Amino acid sequence: MIPMQEGLTAFLLPEGPAMWHEFALGLDFADPHATIDLLLAADAITARPDCDRATAALILARAVAAGFHRGEVPLGFVPGAARAFTARLTADLRAGRFAQGRLALPPEALRLVIRMLGPRGPVPLPPLALGSLPHRPRFGFAGWHPVALAAPALRVSA
Repeated sequence: MIPMQEGLTAFLLPEGPAMWHEFALGLDFADPHATIDLLLAADAITARPDCDRATAALILARAVAAGFHRGEVPLGFVPGAARAFTARLTADLRAGRFAQGRLALPPEALRLVIRMLGPRGPVPLPPLALGSLPHRPRFGFAGWHPVALAAPALRVSA
């Protein structure tokens, strides 16, 4: 695991959109081991002007799935902060603040976004054009900790 002396948000922000997308793919606010650090990191990421629309939509879908829009939060979270985060991110997506959707969502993540944010979802949004490009972060996540990804094997010719 990679040490995070300054915390999760301080580690994630300089890593950029591909890593933020990786974070969103593994995010689970309802996990019994989830901490407020996840909400703080998600808030900081989605406040960035270079946050990808697909990343923002997935983070919002995960917050809605956890009940944040209703103030339902795990122990250690603050209901008002969770509702405020969800309201802010919903308003930003509705207003088109995330101008581009570049990064792809795998099928299960796309289904979650549609289920939570689609016309019949708990927080319906206008249709969002999401991305299709693969993301290539420098790190992955094991639980809520970044880990170095294995380097690709080098092929040696004889």
